[in-house]
Amino acid sequence: MQRSIKPASQISRTITGEPSLTRWGFAVHTAMALVAIVLLTLTFAALEISLSDDQTLSALEATVD
Repeated sequence: MQRSIKPASQISRTITGEPSLTRWGFAVHTAMALVAIVLLTLTFAALEISLSDDQTLSALEATVD
């Protein structure tokens, strides 16, 4: 009787019950993560620029006082 040898990807699929991530799937997830990081960076940069404006700071100080 011969035993069939399973590739590592098939073994991991059997253990976890989930399909392994393909190259394209990994590329898509990586691209989505990079887009999210860029958007967050741009958002915080825009927030910092808007808060560093003198008029905005004076308006915030007036609100606090």
